[in-house]
Amino acid sequence: MAAPAGGGGSAVSVLAPNGRRHTVKVTPSTVLLQVLEDTCRRQDFNPCEYDLKFQRSVLDLSLQWRFANLPNNAKLEMVPASRSREGPENMVRVALQLDDGSRLQDSFCSGQTLWELLSHFAQTRECLQHPSGATPVCVYTRDEVGGPLLPTHPLPNWKTLAGDSGS
Repeated sequence: MAAPAGGGGSAVSVLAPNGRRHTVKVTPSTVLLQVLEDTCRRQDFNPCEYDLKFQRSVLDLSLQWRFANLPNNAKLEMVPASRSREGPENMVRVALQLDDGSRLQDSFCSGQTLWELLSHFAQTRECLQHPSGATPVCVYTRDEVGGPLLPTHPLPNWKTLAGDSGS
C-alpha cells in the first residue's frame, strides 16, 4: 500500500514474534487488520493467531489508521491473540442500514455469505426474490460488493472481526 501522491501517508514498524521488524506504509483509510495481514504474509505467520499491540494496549484491528490514535512511525508488536478470529463458529454482530435509513441488526456466523445475510431479513429477502431491476449492493468502509459476488462473498473476506463491536 503506497502512500498517495501529495502526502497523507505514514509508516508503521511491526515487530514480529521471530524478532524481525517489518515496515508497512499506511494511508488514513488503512485498516489495522491490513497492517497485521501484510506483516504476517511477509513473515509467514497466520494473522488469525495474532493481535497488534502499541505500548501496553492491544489495538482494535477493525479501526482505520486515522481513528487508531497512533503516531507516525509507531512501533507495534505482534502478540498472541486473546481469542481466535478464525472459523465459522465465531459470531459477528451486523447492522444493516437500508436506503430509507432504517437499521436491521442480528448476529451471524462469520462463515456466512453476504447473500445469506441479506436473505435473513424479511425486508431484504423480498427484494432478492423479486428483483425489480435493481441490484443489491453492500457497502462497508467504502468497499462495495454487489451483483454476482453477493452469493459467494463471505464475511471474513470483508475484514470482519469476530466479536461484538458494540455498534
